[in-house]
Amino acid sequence: MEEGSISGLLAGEGAVGRYGDLLKLGRRGDNLTPHHVPSNAYMVARASGYTRNLGIAIMMEHPIPGAGGRHRQTLSYGQSPDLSLQPRQVLAREVQDLRSLYQRQGVYTEGMKRSLQSLVRLNKSAWVGVFEK
Repeated sequence: MEEGSISGLLAGEGAVGRYGDLLKLGRRGDNLTPHHVPSNAYMVARASGYTRNLGIAIMMEHPIPGAGGRHRQTLSYGQSPDLSLQPRQVLAREVQDLRSLYQRQGVYTEGMKRSLQSLVRLNKSAWVGVFEK
């Protein structure tokens, strides 16, 4: 599927970085939003010095106004975090959730695979020690 097509990835979907930086990349009507991985609520409870804007995120489809979109289908969207899980478990679980979501919709491209790998690397480098075994 082509990037930017209705049934494929939107232009800019899969970009990874700090939440605050990704917010600045978005534009009105692009139907994208940054999605924290791990969730913002989980990281607030687990990482010293963490703030919403410093959290690692991926740009995901999120029609506005409207319903649907990949962002709203994620495991963590609108849910309270499971603080009984270790950070490594939560990161792995949320990345696997995204992989499965994109695979089910037939848009799990090499670029998306690299984006998910980048989510893991950026989290480990941004929050040193949090995701250690």
